[in-house]
Amino acid sequence: MRLIRPVRAEYPLSRATTRRLVVAAALFFAVACMQRAVAAQSVLSAALQPAQITVGQSAELTVKTLGAGLEAVILPAVPGLELRIVEQTHHLETVHGVSLGTTTTRVRVTPQLAGVFTIPGLTPAGQPLILRVSVDEAIGQAPAKPVAAAPRASAGETIHLTADGSAFLRLSLPKHEVYVGESVPVDIELGLRPGFVNSLNGLPTLTSADFTLNNLSRQPERGERVVDGVRFEVLTWHSVVAPVRPGPFTLSVESPLTIRQRTRPESEAKLEDQLGDPFLQNLYGKTIKKDIKVASPAVTLDVLALPTEGRPTDFSGAVGSFHIASDLVSDTATVGEPLTLRMHVSGSGNFDRVDTAMLEHLDQWKTYPPKSTFAGGDAVGYQGEKSFEQALIASVAGAQTLPPLRFSYFDPVARRYATLTSAPLLVTITPALGDISAPAPPKPGAVAGGDGTAQRAGGLRPDHALTETPVRTLRPLYLQAPFLALPALCVLGFAGAAWRQRRRVGTADAGRRRRRAGLRAARHALAAGEAAASAGDSLAFCAAARELLAARGGHGDDVQELQDLLLLVDAQRYAEAPPAAVDWSRWLAALRLAARDLESA
Repeated sequence: MRLIRPVRAEYPLSRATTRRLVVAAALFFAVACMQRAVAAQSVLSAALQPAQITVGQSAELTVKTLGAGLEAVILPAVPGLELRIVEQTHHLETVHGVSLGTTTTRVRVTPQLAGVFTIPGLTPAGQPLILRVSVDEAIGQAPAKPVAAAPRASAGETIHLTADGSAFLRLSLPKHEVYVGESVPVDIELGLRPGFVNSLNGLPTLTSADFTLNNLSRQPERGERVVDGVRFEVLTWHSVVAPVRPGPFTLSVESPLTIRQRTRPESEAKLEDQLGDPFLQNLYGKTIKKDIKVASPAVTLDVLALPTEGRPTDFSGAVGSFHIASDLVSDTATVGEPLTLRMHVSGSGNFDRVDTAMLEHLDQWKTYPPKSTFAGGDAVGYQGEKSFEQALIASVAGAQTLPPLRFSYFDPVARRYATLTSAPLLVTITPALGDISAPAPPKPGAVAGGDGTAQRAGGLRPDHALTETPVRTLRPLYLQAPFLALPALCVLGFAGAAWRQRRRVGTADAGRRRRRAGLRAARHALAAGEAAASAGDSLAFCAAARELLAARGGHGDDVQELQDLLLLVDAQRYAEAPPAAVDWSRWLAALRLAARDLESA
């Protein structure tokens, strides 16, 4: 008989672990219940707009609650009405100097049949909200049988979530028909579900090469939104797109993300979604990191070519709505003095193609190419003012009038070209200082009379007496030939002194090097002589004495004594008689005395 053993779990939980899980679940549900109770008691206001609709339409219920986060709003159950939360936004309000966090919840109210419906008051002291639903425009004519409501678009139809519901990306454009080169402001919204998105790996980019994305804001705006009851953190970028060629196109954006993908089946992950808290979701549901690209739904755009009929000759490609003005930095100038003319183009459009040559080939004026600067009126440069400055130089004095400036652009709203003209500017040009004719000076010895004629008289003494000594040259004294030789002599003198000093230093260095070499040789010879004396080797002692004699260089009082010592040692060696101890002592003393004299020299 075969026994059947019970199957045990591969990883059984201990009693302590099970107890902790039960306590954690109980605390979680208790906190959730407390949050719902607090949310129900912290409702500040509730409004229903409109209060009268027909079957197939929807009303909007706006509920404002007090709280720092997106609190859950308990919606009442009303038979015949479908109440669905479509959006929640968080705000910070200041009331009597105190900052309070509030949450605004938008609820879509869709009737299933005609009639009069009562929504209970959501605030503690609030009155019930009444919604009247009729089958046509006349209020009060209810049908005899219920009429099914027309299908309504939910939040999921306008916001496309990823397959795992962790993120969404949306591209918003104000219009779907544009012209080539026209700048169109766009908003890019990226929703990230807390706990499911690990990181954002780059800025949003266009998926089409037929458009350019300009001036994308580096720091997006942050907010919160609830989609189908799930809270998302929303990042919003503002930018402008511009088409580069005509034709029908579809436009979308994409952004790289790193998400936490669930490894459990979808049926088992429903409990994790009900936990709500991202920490508890990741605690009970195992996830893995995965790099994805979330894309926005495609938006259809019809790009039109700019018309060729009626195009001005000075059209530079500017598309939008603009205004111009001109002025002068100063309305007076002197002949030959630069005068600055300014032109201001303000409005909205593609300022990167706003350009003008201002004034060209103007008679009696010398013109230069203008320089431009741009001051944006918003974060993406769609609105602002572009200023041009041109330098002008007048060649003739007198009152002159600068002609008006022209600027042409294409208006996409009116679908035609427009040319703007500024007002002419008056300027006064005065003669240059060298052009003013001065009266001829009177001759020496003559005085101007009352009638303006020169008269000879004693007159006044001049301030500086005129000498008859002729001036040979106007060259300064320090540039004349006798003085030019003086700097050359000084340079030669300094060069000779530097050469002599360098030679003296070189000779002294050579002497020091020779003396150091002699000292090293003497120390080596003395050490070799002492070693030969200890060993009784007269031949090695004789070689050491010769080395010391060479180190002395043949100079000194003890040279003769060293030479006599060498002869004595040679004679002793050739006599083949070993030297006595007293001879070794006398020889070593002479050798040490010669080395000591060399050290003290």
